[in-house]
Amino acid sequence: MEIPDEHIEGNLLHQVQFPVRWGDMDALGHVNNIVYFQYFETARLQWYELAGFSPLAGAAEEGMVIVDNHAQYIKPVVYPATVCIRMGGHSPGRSSFVSTYSLTVDEELYTIGSSRVVWVNTTAGKSMPLPDAVRVMLK
Repeated sequence: MEIPDEHIEGNLLHQVQFPVRWGDMDALGHVNNIVYFQYFETARLQWYELAGFSPLAGAAEEGMVIVDNHAQYIKPVVYPATVCIRMGGHSPGRSSFVSTYSLTVDEELYTIGSSRVVWVNTTAGKSMPLPDAVRVMLK
């Protein structure tokens, strides 16, 4: 299912769909607010791995970390549902970029979010320049 581009900021980097699990719900009967960030993380990690970068766990010499996360909850998601997460990217800096997310159900917008992604040298524990391959995706 293709979601209209007006729901995502920047260049589309990745899209994923999956069912809401019963355990994603909170006591109020809708998806718990922290789970949305896990959904965004799922899309981000799939993008990262499909782009050919080494897995973040283990001996990778570089990777990405999140230094800022935001979500705007427009409408609550309830079980059962299939969510579609679209991840975009823009505003590359020396070592970071903004990733954006839209969460839709049946092509209706439920949540938008964003993260500041910083590329790091995992050995030194410091930021490093964005890889050229990422810069190309963001232009």
